[in-house]
Amino acid sequence: MAKDVATTTPFTILVDTREQRPFTFRGMKSDANQGRRRLVVKTEWRCLGQASGDYSIDGLAGRCNVERKSIGDAQSTILGWHGRRERFKLELVTLSEMECSAVVVECTFGDLIRTAESRGVRTKAENQKTLFRQVLAWQQDYAVPWIFCDGRRLAEIATFRILERFWRKVKKEERVRVKEMQGDLF
Repeated sequence: MAKDVATTTPFTILVDTREQRPFTFRGMKSDANQGRRRLVVKTEWRCLGQASGDYSIDGLAGRCNVERKSIGDAQSTILGWHGRRERFKLELVTLSEMECSAVVVECTFGDLIRTAESRGVRTKAENQKTLFRQVLAWQQDYAVPWIFCDGRRLAEIATFRILERFWRKVKKEERVRVKEMQGDLF
């Protein structure tokens, strides 16, 4: 019987120190061409800045960041409860200036809207309308994709794969530059 050999990611995921329910990235698997082995994902706690998302990659922070939102956090932020809306808009500006960024939400778009509640003078229907329209508007205004996932685990996997793909893209670009420079020397 073959022994289950894990492989370690060649990059470290940075987790913002303010993240309240951080992903662990446990249970990830390598791609089929790497034998679908267990991945040990290196993580490090680091302050990513007031408006820079919750996850990034060591050495690439500020180039690729992901903001995670639970359903409750997304609703309260979008609807402006607890003064979060303006701060989040500043975060969207920062994310929009990066090569790669995303807002990953731990619920479907339908669940985000369907589970909205009335609050203060605003009815459930008014909050649902605001949630729907505001997400669409912010995606257009800031060109930052929102990835709605069917639960926390899928959001964790999506966050990992976004960061992993960007890391691979950067490494491929670096290899191309090295080859081009070597070609110029000969």
